[in-house]
Amino acid sequence: MSLKSECQESVYSFAPLHKQLNAELFDEHKDYIRVVITLHRDEYETQKAAGASSFTLSEDIKTFLTSTKPY
Repeated sequence: MSLKSECQESVYSFAPLHKQLNAELFDEHKDYIRVVITLHRDEYETQKAAGASSFTLSEDIKTFLTSTKPY
């Protein structure tokens, strides 16, 4: 897998596509979805700039996203 696809899979593990679509259409859990995407985007850019070949999310971010998951 590539850095990009691993990041995408990580996003989907916290915010599946149907949840992202519901957030956009119905404002369901919109704030949480925004945080998931923002944190992943920032981590992806940092790791890409550092030349990483695989995506890893820090345990702190994983814990935060898991503990604040509204569904």
